[in-house]
Formats: sequence, C-alpha cells, structure tokens
Amino acid sequence: MTVISLFMPVILCFTVVASVGMGVLSAYAVVFGILNLCGRSSRPRSEAVEAVSRPRLVLIPTQNHASGD
Repeated sequence: MTVISLFMPVILCFTVVASVGMGVLSAYAVVFGILNLCGRSSRPRSEAVEAVSRPRLVLIPTQNHASGD
C-alpha cells in the first residue's frame, strides 16, 4: 500500500508535464502551419518586378516629414 502512495505523485506529475508539453508542441505546430499556409504566395516573383512594385522597407527614415510644430 505504501508503494502505491509513493508512486502516485510521480505518475501524476509525469502525466501533467507530458500533457502540458504536448499542448505546447501542438500549439506551435498549429501556429507554424497557419503561417506557412497564409504567409507567402505560392507563385514565385522575380526581384526586379518586386522592386518596381513596392519600395524597399528600411528601419531608417529616408524622407523628411513636417512635424507640425
């Protein structure tokens, strides 16, 4: 009887850790699946066409805007 009472918390802890781990891994899989499905279009575009159609995104401001002071 004491053996069962000693192993019960170990089994419960392992079950909780395993179920939380599986939930986290399945959430990651779903998010990455959605991003791969909706992230980019399947048709390839050449770089020349893409450069003409939209400006290159940079983190440094390249234009001076009036501040409105």
